[in-house]
Amino acid sequence: MNLRSRLLAVAVAITALIVVLLIGIVMRQRAILTDQIDDQLELVAHAAVRVVSNQADRPTPLPPREETDTSTGDMYIAAIPASGGLVVLAEPVSDPSMTPDIDQARALVQPPDSDGSVTVRPSTVRWAGDGSSARAVALDIGLGRTLVVARSTVVIDDAQNQILIASGLGVLAVIAVLGLAMWWVDRLGLQPIRSLTAAAEEVAGGRSERRVALPTSDNETGRLGAAFNAMLDARQESEDRQRQFVADASHELRTPLTALRGYADLYFADGLSTPEAISDAMRRIQVEGARMAALTEDLLTLASLDEGRPLDLVDLDLSQLMVDIAADAAAIEPERHVDTDGVRDGLVVRADRHLLTQAITAATSNVLRHTPADAGLVLLASRHADVVQIRVVDQGGGIPQPHLEHLFDRFYRGDAGRDKAKGGRGLGLAIAKTVLEAHGGAISIRSSPGEGTTFLLTLPVVDTGSSSPPPTHNERPASRTR
Repeated sequence: MNLRSRLLAVAVAITALIVVLLIGIVMRQRAILTDQIDDQLELVAHAAVRVVSNQADRPTPLPPREETDTSTGDMYIAAIPASGGLVVLAEPVSDPSMTPDIDQARALVQPPDSDGSVTVRPSTVRWAGDGSSARAVALDIGLGRTLVVARSTVVIDDAQNQILIASGLGVLAVIAVLGLAMWWVDRLGLQPIRSLTAAAEEVAGGRSERRVALPTSDNETGRLGAAFNAMLDARQESEDRQRQFVADASHELRTPLTALRGYADLYFADGLSTPEAISDAMRRIQVEGARMAALTEDLLTLASLDEGRPLDLVDLDLSQLMVDIAADAAAIEPERHVDTDGVRDGLVVRADRHLLTQAITAATSNVLRHTPADAGLVLLASRHADVVQIRVVDQGGGIPQPHLEHLFDRFYRGDAGRDKAKGGRGLGLAIAKTVLEAHGGAISIRSSPGEGTTFLLTLPVVDTGSSSPPPTHNERPASRTR
């Protein structure tokens, strides 16, 4: 049974329950009103018996109907003499035409109980002039006479009819409200779910471009649809990145592989006829092999980080690491000014030494690769609250704004020709970003043309509980100047 059928079943069950309850209320109300009339009949009957019985020994007959003012109250009281006929003692104003059936009235007389008493048991008859029912009792008052007391149930019938009309209107209102609620639930709840289910089935079938069109996102189904679309967008973006990554990796690997194959083909075609040519070919093969090995290593690093490979975390002296990285940069370009005065002592982080070194080196290598040698390099590291901030600042010409938002994309190069000439693969900053995020940190960049570039790396800090200065072998050298 689907959800719509269940809702319909619930609505029918609610309606049926309300109808049953209303019928029970109507029946109970009629029983109460009937009991009240029966009590009145019993009281009036006993009073009338006493009055009429007092005339039992009188020779005069009961007064004829036309000589008696009988139009009083709502009770009908009449006596049936032994000789027959009908003497009306009182008749209801609301129904003066009420006339009992004499034979039926005499049949209503209850025989005395075992103790000689007579129990008054009202019965329902149709003596009213308009054919409606009435409650009546008949008592034997001696000398062959029968006393009849009755009262019309028109009041009960009217009350019951009013209740039935109100109940019917109430049931119709309930059905209308339930129908409106079901329509509302179907339109805002079930239809979007069916649309979402159909979209999921189509996506599972291969239509990755399928999306859910929802009129609103203010309710649960709307937010579910928006989340579903966002999930598909993220999945599509991830697949696009993966395809682009594979295409870029294949492109990057194709160049060294083509070179290696070319030199091999040249060798087998006897194109390398001199020892000098063979030596040069071996050198180029070694260079391309090293390039391919470095690229493969970077790809493996990214893949392992993407898969959530556990980090080899140790308590790392960041201050000494920054000094070592600065020394490496100075060794690569001795003529460049490298300033480490902003690196604070005693900074300890919980990190993977190899990966963190690779991340920071990616930022410094970017400076060395893309700025002139006379542009200074400044390294800073300090603690701020519960994080350690590392800044790599250069005094170069800055990075144009269109390139900034893509610098951490994999295989992205602002100047592809220059990068390749200097050995860049477009993966260094992507690795740095992934490494920092794996450590619970982040990396960002701020740059303006003509004002230099600043890389900001943040890492969670580790409190070692010791204020002692670092060992003497961690003391950094003085800042180098050109």
